Amino acid sequence: MSSFNMPALGGQNQDIKKVYSYIQMLNRQLRYSLSNITPEDNFTQESFLKYQETDTAIAQMEITMNGFLTQFKDLENELETGIKVLNGQIALKVAAGDLCSEISATTDTITFKSGYLVIDSKNFKLYKDGTAQFSGTINGGSININDNFIVTSSGAVTTKAITYSGQINVNGLLYSNYMRIAGDANVEGTLTCRYMNATYDVSCEVLYERSDRRLKENIEEIPDETALSLVLGLKPATFTYKDSGIKAMGLIAQDLDELQEELGTDLPLVDHSGEYLSIPYSTNSVLYAGAIRAQQKELDLLEQEINRLKEENHEDSI
Repeated sequence: MSSFNMPALGGQNQDIKKVYSYIQMLNRQLRYSLSNITPEDNFTQESFLKYQETDTAIAQMEITMNGFLTQFKDLENELETGIKVLNGQIALKVAAGDLCSEISATTDTITFKSGYLVIDSKNFKLYKDGTAQFSGTINGGSININDNFIVTSSGAVTTKAITYSGQINVNGLLYSNYMRIAGDANVEGTLTCRYMNATYDVSCEVLYERSDRRLKENIEEIPDETALSLVLGLKPATFTYKDSGIKAMGLIAQDLDELQEELGTDLPLVDHSGEYLSIPYSTNSVLYAGAIRAQQKELDLLEQEINRLKEENHEDSI
C-alpha cells in the first residue's frame, strides 16, 4: 500500500522553510500515490464480492479480473436471473422452472436460446406463434420451407402447391408436376404437358398428341372384329353436367367397363386414376378405323356373293 511519513516537528518557533519543504514533499508523495493507485490498495476482497441470502432469495454480485457477475434467485417461485460481463462476452439469463431464456453476445455472434422469441420493432415484428411481419426488401441466399417451398439463389421457385385467386404473369418457363386452374387459362404460345385435366371446355385450333414409335413398347394391333364389336356396343347419350348445368353428349364410362366385361376385352377405354372416371375420346377413336375395315370386309364379301349370284342367274337364263 502506498504511504508516506511525516517528519517530526516540535517547539513553538518552527522554521518556515522547513514547513514549506515538508509541504512540497507531501505534495510529491500524494501525486505519486494517486498515479500508482490500484484497486487492491484501496478495496478489500469483501468489496469485490457481495452475497446475501434469505429463506426465499439469494442475491450475489462478484467482480474479478475475468469480468462482472450478478445473479438473483427466487427460491420460492423457482426464478433465476443473471448477467455476466466477461472478457469478450456478455450473457443474460432468465429461468423459471424448466423454462430458460439466454442471450449471449460475443465479438462475432449473438446467440438466442429461448422457448419463444418475440421482436417488436417498426420494420420487423416476430410474434410468439411464429408469425413474422417485414417491411422493406428481404435479401438472402435461398429459402427452403420443409421442402414444400424452395427458392434458390438464382431465383428458381419450386413449390408443391399454389393457391392464387388473382393473375399470375410468367415471363419464362413455368414447371409444375401438378396444376389445377379453377377459372380460365389463356396460353399465348405452346403448352406442353404430360397430363391435363379440364373440368369444362378446352378450346384450341390444333391439338397434337405424341405418337412416335420410339416412345412406345408392347405394340399390339387391335383386331378389326374386336374394334367392330366394341363400336357396335357403344351407347351414345346426351346428358347434363350436375355442377355446371352444361348439356353435352358422349359416352358413360361405366357402360364401357360393362361392355368390355361382356366382350372379354381389356383395352384402356376408361381412365380410373382420378376421383371420377374419364374417357380418352381422342384415342378411343382408333376403334372406328378398325370397325370400318371390318365392315368393309363384310361389304366386300357381300359384293362378291352378289356378283356370284348374278353370274349364276345369267348362266341359268342362257
